[in-house]
Amino acid sequence: MEQSAVDYTIGHLVLQPHRQLLNDGLRLPLGSKALALISALAERNGQLVTKDELMETVWPNVIVEENVIQVHVAALRKLLGGAADKLVTVRGIGYRLDADPAPRAAMAAPSAPLVPVAHPVFTQPILAVLPFENLSSDQELGYFCDGVSEEILGRIARRTALTVIGRTSSFQFRAAGKAEAAAVLNSTHILDGSIQRAGGRIRVSAHLVDCASHASLWSQHFDRSIEDIFAVQDEIAEAIAEALQSNLAAASASPVDPATYDLYLRAKERVTSQTAIARNVDSLEHITRAAPGFAPGWATLAYRRAELMMHCPYEQRAQLMGKIESDLAACELLDPSHPDALAARWVLMPPFASLAQQAAIFNSNAAPNLDQVDFLTAHAYFLECVGRSTDAAEQSGRAARLDPLNPFAVGLHSQAQWFAGHYAHAIAAMEYVRQRWPDSHHTVAVLMQAYIHQQNWSAIDRLIDPSHLALYPLREHVGVIAFARVMRDPTLRNRQMMFGKIRKRAEASGHIDAQVAVIAAELGFVDETFDLLKRCRFGPSGTAQDVMGTHAYRTLLLFPAAYTALRNDPRFVTVCARLGLVDYWLETHNWPDCADQVPYDFRLRCEDLRGHPHDVFALAAPQVAHG
Repeated sequence: MEQSAVDYTIGHLVLQPHRQLLNDGLRLPLGSKALALISALAERNGQLVTKDELMETVWPNVIVEENVIQVHVAALRKLLGGAADKLVTVRGIGYRLDADPAPRAAMAAPSAPLVPVAHPVFTQPILAVLPFENLSSDQELGYFCDGVSEEILGRIARRTALTVIGRTSSFQFRAAGKAEAAAVLNSTHILDGSIQRAGGRIRVSAHLVDCASHASLWSQHFDRSIEDIFAVQDEIAEAIAEALQSNLAAASASPVDPATYDLYLRAKERVTSQTAIARNVDSLEHITRAAPGFAPGWATLAYRRAELMMHCPYEQRAQLMGKIESDLAACELLDPSHPDALAARWVLMPPFASLAQQAAIFNSNAAPNLDQVDFLTAHAYFLECVGRSTDAAEQSGRAARLDPLNPFAVGLHSQAQWFAGHYAHAIAAMEYVRQRWPDSHHTVAVLMQAYIHQQNWSAIDRLIDPSHLALYPLREHVGVIAFARVMRDPTLRNRQMMFGKIRKRAEASGHIDAQVAVIAAELGFVDETFDLLKRCRFGPSGTAQDVMGTHAYRTLLLFPAAYTALRNDPRFVTVCARLGLVDYWLETHNWPDCADQVPYDFRLRCEDLRGHPHDVFALAAPQVAHG
């Protein structure tokens, strides 16, 4: 079946038939059969499609279970969210889809985000690798084409000094939209191409264009057997590096067969639910068994396990950590500097009192090209945790400029801007992320805190509307809703009730999270908060009250410019000493922004507390009183 020249709108979503389903320009995770099914329905323009017709179209010459269509339809309805009612079941007969056609040529290219950082003037080339077009009738080859493009992008980024736009941004430009890529991405060069398959042979065509002059710097055709695709990727990467006057380092990546590589591309898609992460972990385990010499498989498996671990009860984490260490050991024999391996290694470290070791990862000679987006965002997150909000905003800003349509990069940059006190710019960028990626619960939680700080209660009402939360829950950040309600009506009674709940939980377990302490102080109970901190340990207690998720027991919420109640008291430095922050600052002289903002001699107070005992991030340490 040839790709349709028409796109379809399904509620707020856009379907490019047999290609992808987009939510405001961002591709949603969708398997090939589910994509084929929804494409077949859309192309019938609202007419009934029988089960037999769907079986013949989506599963030709294949014997499958009778309920396979129902399973895929249920998954599609979940993905469609508020537009699920447009996929209608005609009981016992088939299905129809209410989708509105829109000519593909009329579809607008993705718009640039509201990132309030000026585009830099690049003195060196900055390359955007666009997704190669599938010129074959085989729709399954679409994922493979993206994989070839992504592998070329990755090899250039990791093995040269070239600056490369992230795939999340560059892969949003397809078909007619490619004409807008250079302007939106602010790139100096574009690599584009196509892939055509005939039997076991493929033809890869690639060309490199100078965006300023529109001159073609290099173009070439590669006719190979499909098993030689990895060699072709290397040849293209080398040719581009030479054309842009850069050296390509040698690599020893072990090739994998196309089917395994296709499975890897699907499993490395970033997802948010624990179920989806666990499913990808299962796929990556299969990949590493099938191709033990494929370093990206081990690296991504380690990182996905680490993501899964952050949402598991602490008593279950030891077994997962052992598996992650085993994955990392296998990867380090093949590619010790793979970004996913470095990210997994960082996640494995205790969230506090291990700051020098965390910093070593970002300062390591093994660290990847500093212009890689994943590395920049991880480093920016670490900088937030040690109070360097201005540096975090600069570092995450580089990531956002290099991957301006990546919701993770732009979301972290907007958070860093809010931490640094750039409130208006931060809110504009967070709203952009929320609109393009409404399931970004981390960004929405920070956005809610920003609106609480502004006392913008109409915006809060919009974000906590039950129908909205039913689709996009705040998960581990749900406590911000209670904070918003109290700060909206901050009577002494309301504030006392919330603080009482915080104190009761902490006293029952003897443990507390630094982020909870910040909220307690902002309620107006500063002395009571410091008294509570003396009697509690930082970290999890092994109870049902333990905090889960990415931010759990990290120190970043100690430092937002908007939250000054705890920081403005000299006792704050003792809290930082217990968390290992003071020794880190004294050793590195990388002082937090607040060192020059608080109403006392911050550096002198840190010197007085040099060598203060750290709390240990562990489950079973005995309770002790802290001075």
